[in-house]
Amino acid sequence: MYQIPRISFSGYKFKAEQIRERATVLAFSAYLPVLLVLLTLNTFLCAIAAILAAYVDSQNRGHAVARFWSRLNLALSGVSVSLEGEDRIDKNQSYIVMANHQSQYDVFALMGLIPLQLRWIIKMELRKIPLFGYACERVGYIFIDRGNHEKAMQSLKAAGEKIRAGASVIFFPEGTRSVDGTLRTFKKGGFVIALEARVPILPVTVLGGKEILPKGSLRILPGEMKLIIHDPIPVHGYTYETKEQLMERVRTAIEADLE
Repeated sequence: MYQIPRISFSGYKFKAEQIRERATVLAFSAYLPVLLVLLTLNTFLCAIAAILAAYVDSQNRGHAVARFWSRLNLALSGVSVSLEGEDRIDKNQSYIVMANHQSQYDVFALMGLIPLQLRWIIKMELRKIPLFGYACERVGYIFIDRGNHEKAMQSLKAAGEKIRAGASVIFFPEGTRSVDGTLRTFKKGGFVIALEARVPILPVTVLGGKEILPKGSLRILPGEMKLIIHDPIPVHGYTYETKEQLMERVRTAIEADLE
C-alpha cells in the first residue's frame, strides 16, 4: 500500500532562523551609526544630570541617574537583561560585588539591574574623559591608578570608607575583559577591602555580554544577557594570610554558571 512520504520541516526552520539572524545583523549594521550618536548624546546629558543630582541632593541620587543611563543604553541597543537570584540580596546590607567581565555592556547590565547603591572602582584613565570622568567622581566612584601602588592603596582605603557609609562597591576582579569568556587571574585588591571592611562578597555571573560587544570590537548586536546572583560569601574566618582561599571560593561561585 502506497504511503505518503513524511516531510521534515526542520531544515527549513533552520534556514529561516539563519535568514532572520542575517537580516537582523544587516538591519542593526545600518542602525549602528545612529546608535553611536544616541549613546554619545545621552551619556553627555546624563553626565550633566548626575553632576547636578550629586551636588543638589546626594551621591545616591547621582547613582539613580547612572542607573537610568544604563537601562536606556541597553534599550537603545536592543539588549534585554534578566536577573536571577535577586532574593539573595539584603538591600540593607553593604557588599563587595564581584563579577566576571567580558564586555563593556556588563557595566550597563550590573548598574542597571542590581538593586544596590553601587560605587565602582574604575581605572584612572576614565577620569580623563571630558565631563564623563567628572560625573563619575561626583557620583562617588573611585579611581584607581594601577601603575602607582601607593595611590592604588589610597583608592582602596577610599572604597572602604564608601562601604562604611552604606554603599556597596563593585569590582571586576579580573581587572580587564576576557576575550574568550574564561575567567582570568583574579586581582587581590577587592578581597583586601572586603577583609578590612568585614563585609560579605556578593558573587555575580554575567552571561551574554561578549555576544553583544566583544573586547576589541565596535560591533554591537542586539541580544540577551543574564545576571546570576550567588549566595553572599562572608569573610569572617578569613585573614590576609588565607585570602587566596577566599579568592578561590568566589571564583568557584562565579565560574559555576559560566557557559
